[in-house]
Amino acid sequence: MSNTTTSTTDDKEMTPDERLNYLRERGIFVETAEDRRRQRIKDIMNETDVGIDGELYDDLKFVHIPQDESLPIKELSMKVPQNRNSSNAGDLLLTELRPFFSALSKKVDLDLFRDNAAKQFGSTDVPKVSEDALHKVAKQGFVEVFTLVHPAESNKYTSVNIYLDEVGMLKRLPLNKRASELASKAGFNPLPTFYGDVFLGRVKSKPTLHNIDFSKDDIVSNTEWLRNATMENLEYQTAMNKITGTSELQRSADGENGVSKEEVGYSWTQTDEEVEIIVPLHSKDGSVLTLADAKAGNLKVKFLTKKLRIQFRGEELLSLDFFASIDPDGSTWTLDSGTENVMLIVTCEKASAVSWPRISF
Repeated sequence: MSNTTTSTTDDKEMTPDERLNYLRERGIFVETAEDRRRQRIKDIMNETDVGIDGELYDDLKFVHIPQDESLPIKELSMKVPQNRNSSNAGDLLLTELRPFFSALSKKVDLDLFRDNAAKQFGSTDVPKVSEDALHKVAKQGFVEVFTLVHPAESNKYTSVNIYLDEVGMLKRLPLNKRASELASKAGFNPLPTFYGDVFLGRVKSKPTLHNIDFSKDDIVSNTEWLRNATMENLEYQTAMNKITGTSELQRSADGENGVSKEEVGYSWTQTDEEVEIIVPLHSKDGSVLTLADAKAGNLKVKFLTKKLRIQFRGEELLSLDFFASIDPDGSTWTLDSGTENVMLIVTCEKASAVSWPRISF
């Protein structure tokens, strides 16, 4: 037995994003906090640094990749001193981008921090960090650097970096699919995940560490740095593994590689394309539940863009707020009676083909 359920148009069942789109499609002007935040960010990124000390400045190019795929990838510029090559100025984007990330949401998820810390350090060695401390980190807008190409003699000691919000995942920023796809082209497997908007820049480490131009034209697939990236990263990783005696492969996310993640009342696995959720159906008196019993229990499964609701015998069996969006039209459910209990197997098609760090908010 299988069924497919689509999202509802009932206003009370709409997500905030669906309701906003509904109103705007009908000509109603709505300004949200997100609109005001984006305007503030736009104002920040359009600021120019005017030299007041007689020093000469150049325009340094770098690239902005929004997480929202409906927004274009843009080439930006910033003012940098012309003498930066001889002054060991360092990577100036680390400072330039802090106001941008500081302007993003300041709210962080302490439970998500603890979950990830438990994976990294073990359940008994999780560092004690207060929510206030995490909020202070988020407010300061610290910039994390993910190196797409490491400096080497073959590339004249030039690296290409992704700059991202250091606590983007803890802020629950949306996944940036385009950034992950670029990392794939650079030879990363498994794919790294990036949260929120990111930036791309280029840094030369010899004779001194300084930024050089990275333009929008540099992200097309046939550029020299991207053609050479896979081999250069492989050579770098091989050398690092010999030095450390370890492998630096990215840790698998929950539910990946066919390993089920157990939760209260259900379990789940995932691929980049789908999430599968298994929910056991029990009888009220503890007796073995038959497939006919399950069918007679008025089982209802409702798929929404970011939510799953399951009812059985008139009671809510499971309500999940998904980590990211799914495609309700491509999601299905079926019953399996091949075990002691009847199992409800729910398959949700992800809206974007990326790994989730967890199944729900």
